[in-house]
Amino acid sequence: MKFFLEKAAENLRSGLDFQESGELKKARERFLVAAEMMFKAAEKSEGPIRSIREKKAHQIMEKAQALEPYIKTGKRGEQIPSEEPSAQDWIVKEKPDIRFKDVAGLEDVKEEIHVRFLYPILYPDKAKKFGIKSGGGVLLYGPPGTGKTLIARAIAGETDAVFFTVKPSQVMSKWVGEAEQNIDRLFKEASVHPLSIIFIDEIEALIPKRRDSQSTVMQRVVPQILMELEGFVKRENVILFIGATNEPWSLDPAVLRPGRFDIKIHVGLPDPAARRQILELNLKGRPVSPSVNLSELSERLEGYSGADIRALCEKATSIPFLESIQTGVDRDIERADFDQILKKIKPSVKSRDLKKFQDWGDE
Repeated sequence: MKFFLEKAAENLRSGLDFQESGELKKARERFLVAAEMMFKAAEKSEGPIRSIREKKAHQIMEKAQALEPYIKTGKRGEQIPSEEPSAQDWIVKEKPDIRFKDVAGLEDVKEEIHVRFLYPILYPDKAKKFGIKSGGGVLLYGPPGTGKTLIARAIAGETDAVFFTVKPSQVMSKWVGEAEQNIDRLFKEASVHPLSIIFIDEIEALIPKRRDSQSTVMQRVVPQILMELEGFVKRENVILFIGATNEPWSLDPAVLRPGRFDIKIHVGLPDPAARRQILELNLKGRPVSPSVNLSELSERLEGYSGADIRALCEKATSIPFLESIQTGVDRDIERADFDQILKKIKPSVKSRDLKKFQDWGDE
């Protein structure tokens, strides 16, 4: 089954590249092979996975069928009318109400963000006097579930900035030139406001190492983003571009140079004090027995991410909740509930992964 999935992915990527370059006949052929491989993978699957893969195969088939009219008329890819939604449809703009007090721990991360970004905005006269500039690029890197997205939202909340959150898949496009236009639209939209934050999670999907990518889109998109980042110093309005990644080593080296991602912040696992705060935040307002010693529990959770701890609280809480439904008798959340769940939930981040982040940061 792995063979069919790999072949499906390989042919789908190749088909998209052919479509981007206007070679629609070759694109259709690749899409059909990709669909066939996905159907074969579905046949060897069971349950919901089978249905998901069948649906994906049908979607790829539709891609192939959508090209047929343009192949018959001899039109190239550049002439196909775009089906992409307008920028207003895919750019999510909001004003987060989260503050740094809502982010457990990470005090050194918060302090660096204050010095490098928040203080120049909050104290513009002093920043001007000392020649400190606002805005620019910030890279938040670290293991999954450590709060990188929460930090980005908290920065916007602290400064009352307009917060733009975009997924790489929304920026990318199957049409030639569309991805670069999407990036241009995004930065133009952000430039309308006095203070904006653009946040893109999984940024490595949008700015991968170009030498490792065969996609012609990436060869155009990465330079477009680099150009936008270098233009920050010329903008009248302040824009902070925050990229978050669990794979910083997959980024194109050019984006890590001065003038682009000037600030690189490692967001690691929570320390004991932060783990206790995460427990308090997730158990607030719930009936917790005195048998649950949060300080002791936080010590036991060494190596757990914030997301791991949130999941632990949810699962431990579900035990007395389900019992109350079944028996009609309510009880508090006990230490025994956490003991039971801890036998099942282990840290999601491995020690070898932590070393990878440490080594990358040192380099």
